[in-house]
This record gives sequence, structure tokens and C-alpha cells, in this order.
Amino acid sequence: MQRKGTDEKRSSLGLYYAIVAVCILLMFAGKYIPPFAPEITPVGMGVLGVFVGVVLLWSTVGDSIWPSILAVVALGCSGYTSVNAAISASLGSFMVFSIICGSAITASLTTTGADQKIAHWLISRKTWEGRPRLFSFAFLFTFFLVSSLTFAFAMIFVCWTVLRKIAQEMGVTMRHPYFVVMSIYSVVATSLGEFVIPLKGWQLALCTLFMDISGITLNYTLYIITTFLIGVLLLVILTLLMRPLFHIDMMIIRDFHPEELEGKETRLTGNQIITVVVLVASIVLSIAANYLHGSDPISVVFSTLSMPGIFGLAVVILCIIKGRDGKPLLDFPRVMNGMIWGPLLLVGIAICLSSALTAEECGFMAFFSRVLLPFMDGKPVAFIYAFIILTAVVLTNVASNTGIGMMMVPISVPICMATGCNMNVAAIVCIYSACYGFIFPSSAAVSPLMYSNPDLTKKEILVHTSLPVLLYIVIGCIVFPVLDVVLP
Repeated sequence: MQRKGTDEKRSSLGLYYAIVAVCILLMFAGKYIPPFAPEITPVGMGVLGVFVGVVLLWSTVGDSIWPSILAVVALGCSGYTSVNAAISASLGSFMVFSIICGSAITASLTTTGADQKIAHWLISRKTWEGRPRLFSFAFLFTFFLVSSLTFAFAMIFVCWTVLRKIAQEMGVTMRHPYFVVMSIYSVVATSLGEFVIPLKGWQLALCTLFMDISGITLNYTLYIITTFLIGVLLLVILTLLMRPLFHIDMMIIRDFHPEELEGKETRLTGNQIITVVVLVASIVLSIAANYLHGSDPISVVFSTLSMPGIFGLAVVILCIIKGRDGKPLLDFPRVMNGMIWGPLLLVGIAICLSSALTAEECGFMAFFSRVLLPFMDGKPVAFIYAFIILTAVVLTNVASNTGIGMMMVPISVPICMATGCNMNVAAIVCIYSACYGFIFPSSAAVSPLMYSNPDLTKKEILVHTSLPVLLYIVIGCIVFPVLDVVLP
């Protein structure tokens, strides 16, 4: 038995090194592969090799730090740019600065415990008592809402901790069907919440890429409202389908008293209130800065600061203000010590690679225009959106959602512009559809978390993550064409 385990470990290790070797070869030797179309240049093949290699590594090796660093070096050797320029374009981007500042503010909300207090207060309301469906929805919506201001990864552990406490109160284990389903749906809820505001991570890179290619100023307000409503609708449907579709006994929590979760103290302290206000204000003001282009003093100030300046000032404010203990509200060294560098480096190289993929000297935009535009010519807007949704959703569940988003934006923009789509709606379709990667471990950062949970089986994860993905496809194919018609 021990020898069998050793053989399996060696086989797994061999496969790992084989994947790494192939990807490295692609990333550094892609420019020597003959172009597959007349528009594609050797430089374009080099950039494509880097892109394919890093996406495969992101999706298979379980790490995003060293593949991202390797991609920066490989891009500098592709013939498109130099290593120094690649480093400057990736880590020197204003988006990386914005994400560092935004992550620091968000992390301060988590380190002070404000996010947990807000979540516990919301789900401990007596209103939910004796109403299993309403409590289940309130639970998922609470963490969806809190995750819109923070990050899904941290909130998932809070969700599971609360669920475990409820299960203990009810005298059952986490293997009870209700808690299995809620454990999986809480991952979906927190992830969808995180994707509502596209200013905190890799979505920001995709938004900027979309605006660069299309030449439009993205309507962030429309994006947030649309994704918020779609997320809430999905949670409602998932809650309603638990009983009839999966025969889940929701009555298990009918006698649970939500106020038992409230604990000793759920009131926010003065420091926590200031942190929440600064975070919300920085997000609101960053969105407002996209619409203020006049010559009046307020517009001039906001357009000058822009998003990086606003987030930077928010960090400075939290660092300046000190609590009663004499410590700043934002302990920046401590926050940076806990910074998750993988996603940050991933966004950095994503920005650099996206610019390279759409550069004229690579030829991909000309290729997409020649191949896809005739196929899409004359097709209704509903068909275009359905094509983008299906393609993005399928691919993002087998590969990195960031990489798929990077690929879908340059492909979709010329199609949507040529067919007369509302470009603000098209932006939501392209970017948001790449967020629905839950089904397989390679699809998103939260997926391996589910597969490593001993209370969940692979079959349960596959079944219960496939449902929200399928629901989104149906909802998206209906909602987005309607928005395209009704919006100016």
C-alpha cells in the first residue's frame, strides 16, 4: 500500500514537471513556431506562447506567483519588448498601485474584525427565525454583501465557521445535505459578491483593457447595479430550488435561533466605523471620478486624482488617524505582510500581456476581425451575447478566469462594435462572464478551497456549482439583450 502511494506521488510529480517543462518551452520558444495565419507575426506567436504557457501554469500548478514572474521575463524575451520594459509595464502600472491601496483598505476592514461583526449582525436578526428559506437566503445574501466590500477568500472561512456552529447547535454534522449545499453555495455567494465592484482585483485590468480597445468610458454604475441584481437573483433561485430539486431538508434549521450567533458584541467601534466609511467613500469617489470631466473645481480635482490618487489618499487617511491605543487605523506594514502577492502579480502580468495581445505588431486583432466578423455579420445582438457568455463560461471553468477574460475582451470588442451592441452592456457580458469559474479546481482561486474541504465530495461540488453556472447562462442570455435594447 505504501509503495502504491509512493508510485502515485512520483507519477503526480512527473506530470507536474512535464507540464512545467512544456509551458516554459512555449513561453520562451513560441516566437519560433510558424504563424497559423497571415496576419499573425513571429512577435505575435512569441506573445501567444507566453500567454498560453502562463494560463496553463496558473490553471494547473496551484501557484500564481512564480508563473507570473516567469511570464514577465518571457515576455521580455519574446521580441515584443525588453525585460525592463515588461517589468515596468506590469508592476509599474497604476492598476497595481490601485489594487495595493484598495487591498490594504479592505484588509484593514478584515483585520479589525469589522467584516465579521457586520456579517454576524445581519444573519442574527430575529426576523429569520422559524423561516428556513428566508434564513438561508439571508445567510447567503449577507456574505454576498460583505464580500462586495472585501474579498471572497477570507469570508468563505467565516461562512464555514458559522455554518459549523449552526450544525453543532442542531446536533448534526457538516455532512448533513443542507450544510453540504450551504457550504458550496456560500462560496458561490461570496465570489459573486466580490465581483460586483470591479475595482479591487483582476477585473480592474479587464475593465481598463476593454476601455483601451473600445475607446469608451465604462459605466461602472451600470456594471455594479447589473451584477448586484443578477447575483441576488441567482441566490434567490438557488435557495428556492434546494427543496424541490435536491430534496434538501431545510426544516433542520426551523428551530434554530439566529440571535444565538450574535455573540457578546456586534456593534462597530469608532475605528471600525471610520474604516468602513473610508472604504465605501473611496469606492464611490473612484466611480464618480469616471464621470466628472468638467472644468469646475470639483471635476478638476477628481479627474486629477483619478482612482489611484483616491485610493492612495484613503490609505494615507487611515494611516494618519490613530485609535485610543495610539496605533493607526491602518497598520500598513502589518497589512503588507499579509498581502496575497499571487493575485497582485497575476494582475500585473495580465495588464502587460493584454496590451501585447492587442498590439498592432502582433496581428491578433486583424486576425480576429478577418475570421470572426464575417461569421457574426448579420447575427442579432442576442446571438452575439449568447456566444460570448457560453464561450467565456465554458473556458473559464477549465482555465484561469483572468486568462480567459484577457482572451475574451480583445476577441469580443471588435465583434460587438461591428454588430452595433451597446458597448457598456457588452463590457459587462465580456468581463462578468469570466467570473463564473466554480466547477473545476483550475477555474478560480476559491475552487481548490472547496475541493480541499473534507466535508465535501467532488460529486457534490460538481453538481452544486454547475447549477449557478447554468442559471447564469440562462439569465444572461435573457437579461443582456433586453438591457441592450432599453439602454441608450
